[in-house]
Amino acid sequence: MVFKPLKNLIRDLEAAALAPIAIGMGRSAEAIVRDLQVKGPIWSGKFSNSWQISSPSNTVTGAGQADLPIPLRAPVLLPNEVKFKPEVKYRITNTAPYADVALDLREGSFRYPGFEPRKAAVQGIRRSGIRGDVPNTGTGPNRRTAELDWYTTYLRGKQIDSTIRLYMDEAFREARR
Repeated sequence: MVFKPLKNLIRDLEAAALAPIAIGMGRSAEAIVRDLQVKGPIWSGKFSNSWQISSPSNTVTGAGQADLPIPLRAPVLLPNEVKFKPEVKYRITNTAPYADVALDLREGSFRYPGFEPRKAAVQGIRRSGIRGDVPNTGTGPNRRTAELDWYTTYLRGKQIDSTIRLYMDEAFREARR
């Protein structure tokens, strides 16, 4: 029959046309996680290794181990997950039990674990005991390894948009070659 090879050809052409979109989205998700790992707090490394990238059909989660940040590979988007669906293709979350505190979305208290952070810490004295109330004196027992409101600044700033644009443009340039 002629119809089956023609149907397969159409499917293959469709997959080839959608490939740059899927590749660009995957690379963007991976780069966003790398950015979040670098910008976020790193004390033991468990938080920075607890990021998760989910697609409609698969999920990749960091092991949550105490170590320097390990990059994640985004799950591959299938052609039927890309076409005719304008919604977000990947969801990036952190699975650490204290993620809302580490993301500065909820106030919390820090208990010194008995070892120094894997990332350079800024020291200071807090007048109110609330994160962010640290003058630039460089003295005092309180330490932080990420800027105040680092997560919301990243999301609301232009950096996440430029990361997505960079990797989407790169995927389309590669497809034209």
